[in-house]
Amino acid sequence: MSYTHKTLVLLVSLVCGLAAVSFAAPHVAAANVNISLFGSRAQGWGLTNTSLTSPGPLLTVHVGDNVTLNLTANDTFVHRWFIDYDDNNASGGSEPTSPNFGTAVLWNFTVSNRTGTYHYRSDRSAGAGADLPTMVGNITILAAEGPGLFGPESNTILVIVGSIVIVVAVLVFATYFWRRMKTPPPPPQKE
Repeated sequence: MSYTHKTLVLLVSLVCGLAAVSFAAPHVAAANVNISLFGSRAQGWGLTNTSLTSPGPLLTVHVGDNVTLNLTANDTFVHRWFIDYDDNNASGGSEPTSPNFGTAVLWNFTVSNRTGTYHYRSDRSAGAGADLPTMVGNITILAAEGPGLFGPESNTILVIVGSIVIVVAVLVFATYFWRRMKTPPPPPQKE
């Protein structure tokens, strides 16, 4: 086998191996995140009906997560939860916005590809006053989680990389022995 032929075989093997790793790497599925929030115009938001504060609790989600909000009003007003991406104190555009709720609503949305920390609010202003001054909190949207090299999802990647190393080693040894078979034995030495 010529040097050019060996190089070509090795190059094709490496390309196939890298393609296998890129296509076979597991995709981490988005998480299902359940959040219960209680809201009151006078007290703000809380994770329980007795822990309402303004600002409300910090929420953290990842891009692609399926978030289910269990929203409960702790007062007699109608509220509407939303993420205020543009910080204009009003829901609109591509901002996730719940339906109006006067008692409780179960609502879900998928976190968009917009990382950062934003305000979540209620923008209703029925009756005396408005929700905006007290019904605010922060939500941090992190990048989607991928498989780490040494994390729990890495076994598949390690198996594929190990298989590639074995294939390359077999090709190197096969090339070496192929060349030895084509080389005639040295002539016997006379004494």
